[in-house]
Amino acid sequence: MKALVWTPNDKLEYVEVDEPQIRKLNDVKVKIYGTGICGTDLNVLKGKMNATHNMIMGHESVGEVVEIGEDVRDVRVGDRVVIDPTQFCGKCYYCRKGLTCYCESFEDWQLGLGAHGTFADYYVGEDRFMYKIPESMEWERATLIEPLSCVLNVVEKAAIKPDDSVLVLGSGPIGLLVQMMVKKSARLTVATEIGKFRSEAAQHISDYVYHPETLTVEEVERINQGRKFDVIFDAIGNQLDWAYPLIEKGGRLVPMGFDDTYEMKIRPYQLLSNGVTIVGTGEARQIMETALSCAIDLPQLSDLITEKVELENFEQAVQNLMGIDPNSKERKDITAIKTILVSDPKLV
Repeated sequence: MKALVWTPNDKLEYVEVDEPQIRKLNDVKVKIYGTGICGTDLNVLKGKMNATHNMIMGHESVGEVVEIGEDVRDVRVGDRVVIDPTQFCGKCYYCRKGLTCYCESFEDWQLGLGAHGTFADYYVGEDRFMYKIPESMEWERATLIEPLSCVLNVVEKAAIKPDDSVLVLGSGPIGLLVQMMVKKSARLTVATEIGKFRSEAAQHISDYVYHPETLTVEEVERINQGRKFDVIFDAIGNQLDWAYPLIEKGGRLVPMGFDDTYEMKIRPYQLLSNGVTIVGTGEARQIMETALSCAIDLPQLSDLITEKVELENFEQAVQNLMGIDPNSKERKDITAIKTILVSDPKLV
């Protein structure tokens, strides 16, 4: 079969690989419908995160079960499933405490980074990481269940209260999902975005949307009862330094976007004096069932899917999400939100 592989020359390439086969009694083989391009994938391509060489990338996936091992009981051939890519050994110290997001061999289990992912025709994995999709749910909405699970995990740990004012930095897919979830609980939801296309998408969700250059302390106080923000989510991954002057006393700063090259200088005295908390959440922990339940009542998730592209045409799809002109290297407006790479061209 063909798949997108992270090759030793640090490139994503469309190559021929062996089709995976069932090897364990609890294995499930899935014909992949499609896989969303995640910001994590883009950060690997940008050199901001690492992935194992010769690994099939991709992890936001849905598909149809085509074969099962002898001990599989919860899914059957023909079932439509979403795959949980945040996998774990289940045997180490943290897993045995239920803290599977801190699994001691986590890197070896994470789909698309340390274990073969789903930018391919087929995937084989354990039944414990497969969740059935209702027949009434379209494929497009189902591809957002996994990113929604990441967002629910972070929003839950941020402990949003009804009187909170919240700022979400960035209005890409994750930023928009955070805005959707926060809007249900917080008093005020504000977003930032530099691109026109994604700003317009955010305007359908948040109370206010700003270009970062226009969101001054004075403007924040004007729209927020004379105060700064109670909670700030950094859905970009490298903006907490910029955001710190906008956080209220007793507020929570929540890093989200993965960027291993970013460093933030912290003055502990300020944290102590102002009671500001930095909320580190870890990976999503066994929350896919909750995300699936939420997605059933969120048909608007499908609106975030703005493009479906055949797997072999990945290069242009990826370039469209980079936000950089490949020739001039200048910033350009991203005119997509979430792109699905589809394995079967008939489904595009």
